[in-house]
Amino acid sequence: CVKIRTMKKWIPILILALAQFVMVLDGTVMNVSISTVASDLGTTITGMQTAITVFTLTMAAFMLTGGKLGDILGRQRAFRIGGVIYGIGSLTTALAPTLGVLFLGWSIIEGLGAVLVIPAIASLAAANYKGKDRVVAFSILGMAIGLATALGPVIGGYVTTYLSWRYVFAA
Repeated sequence: CVKIRTMKKWIPILILALAQFVMVLDGTVMNVSISTVASDLGTTITGMQTAITVFTLTMAAFMLTGGKLGDILGRQRAFRIGGVIYGIGSLTTALAPTLGVLFLGWSIIEGLGAVLVIPAIASLAAANYKGKDRVVAFSILGMAIGLATALGPVIGGYVTTYLSWRYVFAA
């Protein structure tokens, strides 16, 4: 019974770490897939670089707002709403027939979803764990970031080469 309870206490951080992994992975995938995506959408590398830049700027411009919305809505609710928005953006990106649709899905919708999810991840980790467990929880989040940063280009390159860049955003 104690073992089950101990295992259950780590479920929230695993969910948060998975969300963190996906947020970082999407950015690295787009960077390694840029020429294939540009070719598939009939656009230029400059157009793709603009989409990548606007994704980053969207998150930077609205991250404080996302954190404040988390204060107002509650962290868990902000995390869920942001996850749904991010999912809609990912699906839009995966199905994008043009740069404009990709721009909307990835740069804007996913970016706005991320501004709700990312601040909530840290807050929910801090709220759910105390003492040594909090250190472990934040270490798990750091590990998720490191893994996504290291594996993102490999996963993105493999999926783009042997399947399609669209699968990374649809998954």
